Amino acid sequence: MTPPPPVAPDPQDLAAQLERLEQIVRRLEAPELDLDEALKLFEEGVERLRAARERLAQAELKVKKVLEHLDR
Repeated sequence: MTPPPPVAPDPQDLAAQLERLEQIVRRLEAPELDLDEALKLFEEGVERLRAARERLAQAELKVKKVLEHLDR
């Protein structure tokens, strides 16, 4: 039986995304981590990083729009 896929991270909660990424990194650095768990954590980390980058890109666009509006 295959494990269920990880729950998709909420892209709106950037602080929680970054905190979880820090937890993943600390866990991946642990010497007692087995390969299967490391792979699962790595995959989760990649997904969370992707979501965080997307959230930051959206925020950057909003800031640019506000600044453009102020310059008018």
